Parts: sequence; structure tokens; C-alpha cells
Amino acid sequence: MYTKLSIILPDIRTSFRSGNYNYSTPSTKSANVNLIKEINRKYGNITSYWGKLFDIPNGVIVGFIATESGGVMTKPNQYLATGLMQVTPAAIYDSARKWSAEVKSAPLPTPAVNLLKQKIPNFFDSRTSLASIQSKILLYLQSDANFNVMAGTIVLRWLIERFSVSGGAGQLNKAMVGYNAGAYRDILSSGGTKNPVDSTSLATNRRVPAESRGYLMKMLGKDGFLELIYLQKLAVV
Repeated sequence: MYTKLSIILPDIRTSFRSGNYNYSTPSTKSANVNLIKEINRKYGNITSYWGKLFDIPNGVIVGFIATESGGVMTKPNQYLATGLMQVTPAAIYDSARKWSAEVKSAPLPTPAVNLLKQKIPNFFDSRTSLASIQSKILLYLQSDANFNVMAGTIVLRWLIERFSVSGGAGQLNKAMVGYNAGAYRDILSSGGTKNPVDSTSLATNRRVPAESRGYLMKMLGKDGFLELIYLQKLAVV
């Protein structure tokens, strides 16, 4: 049984702004609503399937897809972030292979293990290096939406477990920053990995990368994707 995920809303009661782009304008809100509906229409069955296996609400996964890729199965960028959930080969390689060391609450679900073995037969072989299978991982991340969402959900659950409060709930805000900027950033571990931190503090802390601060706003700020889904009750599968 996985650590319970805590979604606290309203979390950040300001909107995301970048130059002339403002999440609180009616036109931007409308665009966000339409994007959520489109992602849910095209990929809702996939996000719902993997969400149930990893006990992550479907709306959270839809929100990550909206923020990461805008619902587009992209090719690898300069950091090799790929597809709907912008997964990197290193992230899925590390998260899945180190799962048992980090996630004590439940094993990696059998359907995820089987899919990884089906696509990359030697994925879990201890002798298999990332370099030797990276090109194959990239191939499936950019061509197979089901594989991409599965990989992204593994990484997300791994991060939620990593940043769970001792005896309490998983910290979605820390998992968001970890997903965007890397799980081991000092800002996430300072004062103890398990210590809770509110989203506003993360979103305004200059030690957190600017991109990650914007990421929090896009998800949890006014008219952000998760705010629309969970506070304004925009329906998803």
C-alpha cells in the first residue's frame, strides 16, 4: 500500500506570470480548461489505468502532462526529456531499478515490470548499463504513449515516497519540484527530506530554480491545472 498523497487546495492563491503571460486571465483559464479536456479525452484511459496501479489520482497525472508537454508526444529535448510526461531515460532507469530501496510501502506493480521487460528485456539485469539501453528507452518514450505515462507515473510515485512525511502523507509539492529539477536538490532535502514545506514557500524561495517555481504556480496557483481539477471541479476520468 502506497503512502497517501496529500493534495492541499487552495495552495497558492496567486497566479503564474511570465512576461506578458498570466494564468489568471480569462483567455488563459479557458485554454487551460480546454487542454485538460483534450488530454483527458485522448489519454484518460491510460492515465486512469496507471494512476490506479500507483494510487495517484488521475487528475494529478493529467496535470503533469499538461504542464510538462501540453499533451504532445514530443521528441527528446536537450536534456532527453521526452513525450507526454517529459521522462528522461535516466529517471525511469533509476526509479524502477532502485524502487525497492526507496519505496518500502509496496513493490513495483507487476504490469509495469512486465511492460518494461517486454519493451526492454534486459532492463532489470544488474549488468545492464543505462548507456546500453538508452536509445531503446528513448524510442518507446517518444512513440508509445502508454509506455511514456507508465514511466512518468513510476518516477512520480518514487518521488512521492521519497518526500513523504514520516507517519504522514506524500508531499506533492516537493515531488513536483523533484520531477522538474531533480530529486536530490539541496532545497528539497534541507532540514530533512521528510520535513513538510508549504507550496508558497517553495514557489517564492529563490534557491528553487525559476522554472520549478513557475511549475508550482502552473499546477497549484490560481487557475492552475490542479486548482482547476480539484478546487474548481473540472471533471476528468
